[in-house]
Amino acid sequence: MVNAVEVLLFTLLRPSAIVVQCGAEPNRSTITQAATFRGDCRVAVEGAPARSLRGEFTVTPVNGSLRVVLRADVEDLTAAIVSAESPPHATAAMLEAQAIVTRSWLLASNRRHGDVAFCDTTHCQHFKEATARGEKAARATKGLILTWRGKRFAPAYSASCGGRTKTASEIGWRDDDRYPYFAVDCAVCRRAEPRWTRTFSGDLAALLLKAPNKESTRLAIGREEGWDALPSNHYAVSGTTANGSGHGHGLGMCQRGAAGFATAAAILTHYFPGTTVTAWR
Repeated sequence: MVNAVEVLLFTLLRPSAIVVQCGAEPNRSTITQAATFRGDCRVAVEGAPARSLRGEFTVTPVNGSLRVVLRADVEDLTAAIVSAESPPHATAAMLEAQAIVTRSWLLASNRRHGDVAFCDTTHCQHFKEATARGEKAARATKGLILTWRGKRFAPAYSASCGGRTKTASEIGWRDDDRYPYFAVDCAVCRRAEPRWTRTFSGDLAALLLKAPNKESTRLAIGREEGWDALPSNHYAVSGTTANGSGHGHGLGMCQRGAAGFATAAAILTHYFPGTTVTAWR
């Protein structure tokens, strides 16, 4: 594979055995030691549904469990991520915009797990068996990425922005010599975004008051109380209560808001001002 990336599978499960069925082979194999296999394979471990994935798989025993790395074509992985990360109501235009954003992220991100580029959780980008709609969006945008000042970058996106997206500096991210993100209005979220209220106490309340609206605060509270404990960075604080709207960090493309645009180009122009869609190969 010329255009391939490596992904760490079953990141949170630490499996001791993997059940594999590849191609037209009628029998399943249970792998408990070092192995390599390739092709269109159905792979399953205890605690997770089976997934059909394409690529080269390398299994290595590490500290009593199996480390599974998939080497997959960028386009196959783009289709799988679009299928997992996109909301059920996504329009064709939103899926195509998601495909361009996803492919850009895959090609511009540095290795995030030592010798492997990505994992299969939301820490990187979640993915599953590709759907027909995900595959169609990947094919329609094949090879297209976002660039800024002539360079590719890893664009961010979130489920919903609360009515206006954030800049990188607003949520405490560095923006020196990087795409800074721009705060843009989001008509769909402004018109109909559900609101939420969360009240905190003790150390979590102190953290909220010390660094409100920062991504580090949202993540720290989420790790302690669950990812819906502080749903977004779009809120106002009253005492120890946060009143807000939106879900996610609020940078870049708003998936909910993208439904209000007719084309992928219009979505990307709105949420990523100053960028250009470019063919990377």
